[in-house]
Amino acid sequence: MVRLLSSGMRAADEPRERPERLHPHAAPRGDRAGRTVRSRACLDAALVWLIASVVAWRERARGRRILASFDDRMLRDIGIDRARVERESASSFWRINSR
Repeated sequence: MVRLLSSGMRAADEPRERPERLHPHAAPRGDRAGRTVRSRACLDAALVWLIASVVAWRERARGRRILASFDDRMLRDIGIDRARVERESASSFWRINSR
């Protein structure tokens, strides 16, 4: 119960009533919690994808370095010519050459 003074103001000793939502456009607490969980899941998935991509890039760069270190006899044994190795070594680590 709120006691109003003659000027229409509340008495200082009366507790103030808290509105349910301070911001009229804010979502209810239950919906915000669901969005937070979904946002967290999206961020986790993006982080997993990013880490997997970096690992793949590093493996690809390492494989190209190893291939470039092979001599002509070793390349002939696996059926690759030097020109193909040069093309592969010159490509960026994030590119996949399937030719």
